[in-house]
Amino acid sequence: YKMFAILLHENMNPFYQTIASFPTVIYTGILLLCLMYWIIAMLGFVDIDFLDMDLDGDIDAGDIADAAEAQNALAGLLLKFGLYGVPLTIILTIMSLIAWIICYYASYYSSLGSLSWLIKLPIGLVVFVVATYVSALITGQILKPVRTFFNKLEVDETKHILGQVVIVRSAIVNKDRGEGFMSDGGAGLLLNIRATGDEEFKKGDEVVVFEQLGDTSTFRVIAKSEFKG
Repeated sequence: YKMFAILLHENMNPFYQTIASFPTVIYTGILLLCLMYWIIAMLGFVDIDFLDMDLDGDIDAGDIADAAEAQNALAGLLLKFGLYGVPLTIILTIMSLIAWIICYYASYYSSLGSLSWLIKLPIGLVVFVVATYVSALITGQILKPVRTFFNKLEVDETKHILGQVVIVRSAIVNKDRGEGFMSDGGAGLLLNIRATGDEEFKKGDEVVVFEQLGDTSTFRVIAKSEFKG
């Protein structure tokens, strides 16, 4: 009770004013979204890598080209700062926290919140851009030791997935698209799966994972009966 009373004390007003002022408020909002996500993830409703999606679905060639170009540009930017090899949700959380701290102290010590909007807006934009850039650099350095752990974890998980039974979750699984659910004794894993050749599976079918497609998180499957045969 006393802890919550402290949060409501009038001495906390400057803190609340700063985190609600521009540009800190942008990262305050992002951090709140990240907090909500991690709470939901701990409850098992979403996977840690749910933002790491492959380009897929029923879209025409023009959309695919535009999306692929945008994806390549984003991938190049992430590689430049060393923001890879770790789920995007973790990258976003660390980067947002660092940028929030930079924005907070920049706003606090410069009394940015007390300035008029004509002055606050351009200065706030500069602070926001600098905070984002610096946080990306720092996050890239933080991820270096973490990346090794996730690479090993991914290899171990792939070994665990191969040969396992997966239940088709999407309406259809063919050589171009499909999703399946694998029970792992916990919340389970949602996998991107593909059939072989012209073979197709429908929702509820049991299939077996027998191959990983390159370095992606997509796996080739065959019918359970065929695997046993």
